[in-house]
Amino acid sequence: MADEKKNGKPGKPSIFARFGKWWRELKAEVRKIVWPTRQQTLNNVLVVIAAVLIVGVFVWVLDLVFGGVVAAVIGMLGG
Repeated sequence: MADEKKNGKPGKPSIFARFGKWWRELKAEVRKIVWPTRQQTLNNVLVVIAAVLIVGVFVWVLDLVFGGVVAAVIGMLGG
C-alpha cells in the first residue's frame, strides 16, 4: 500500500524503483544474447571489408566512365 496516493488510487513507483526494474530486465535480456565467436566476428569483418572494396571499385569505374562521357560530350559541343 506504499504506492497508494491519499485518494486510494495506486501511484506510480519512484524513479529509483523504475530504474531498478529496468536494470534487472536489461541484465536478464543481455544474458539471453548468443554472442558470436571470435572466428565468426573475424569472418563478418572480412566480408564487410571485401564488400566495401568491391562497391568502391565499382563506383570508381562508373565515375571514370561517366566522367569520360561528359568530357566527350562537352568536347563535341565545342567547350
